[in-house]
Amino acid sequence: MFDLLIHLAGVAVGLSILLSLILTLAHYPYASDDATDLSASKPVFDFYRNAYDRTPAVTAEAPFSTDDEYVRKARAHASTAGFPEMVASFLESCRVESGKTLEVGAGSGLLQDVTPGYVGMDISPGAGRFFHKPFVQASATSIPFPDNSFDATWSIWVLEHIPNPGKALAEIRRVVKNGGHILIRPAWNVDPWAAEGYEVRPYSDFGWKGKLIKATIPIRLSRWYALLYARQVRVLRTVLTALSGNPSQLQFVRLKPNYSKYWVTDSDAAVSLDFYEIYLWFTSRGDECLNCGPLNSLLFGAPGRRPEALIIRVRK
Repeated sequence: MFDLLIHLAGVAVGLSILLSLILTLAHYPYASDDATDLSASKPVFDFYRNAYDRTPAVTAEAPFSTDDEYVRKARAHASTAGFPEMVASFLESCRVESGKTLEVGAGSGLLQDVTPGYVGMDISPGAGRFFHKPFVQASATSIPFPDNSFDATWSIWVLEHIPNPGKALAEIRRVVKNGGHILIRPAWNVDPWAAEGYEVRPYSDFGWKGKLIKATIPIRLSRWYALLYARQVRVLRTVLTALSGNPSQLQFVRLKPNYSKYWVTDSDAAVSLDFYEIYLWFTSRGDECLNCGPLNSLLFGAPGRRPEALIIRVRK
């Protein structure tokens, strides 16, 4: 009987290792920036232009038109998430409250009054109607400012919507001064089923494959499922970056964004990013993460534990 239990335990361990290997390979972030700049492609530009180009007859008392659904939702979610307080705390802790700052992906200008030296930038020209502070229409992958222009910059809930996020990070880092600070807060690890709204739509909307995807979502969101691959992917990325002898190339899971139906938050996300990938990207270039903690905690801590945002001190 004891021998049987030992045998069964060995089989269970072997199956767990095999399952972990399969999931690690399945969740490995194989994608990286494309040679062409997809971030400024027509579908991306059109979607965000239309998101802010609503009825222009707005006033200070009524800053949104009746069809500004996207804007209303974005501002409500950002306020609920405490982003104004987060940015104010970031600027205070980095002692750049009065410095020159840039918000990449400024949207409807919710954060423009957190600091006097604010400049907002967004891909949508229509977003400019929300600003009383300086505003520039541009893509995050081609920021129209010289090197070392800003004391600090931040980007919140933006990077996951950029098809070439590595190029955007390079541009953000380029325009920040040596010793300056960057706050990066994408929507981490966007669910691959968000574009089709599996969590909010009924089973009757789907065929058998869709029903299977919807049924397995609770499993895929569980902590135990993440334990089988999250740490392993991070360790593998660290080792491969070290062996390359070069700064890390940002890698991610490419998604198919839904630009026709906004089922849930991030239905329009183009990529899924893990916080460790961005940490690795900056630190492999000599920058310092001010709120990440020790490396072993990032690698081997609980898969769900991570900083809400990464705060980086640039070292050029």
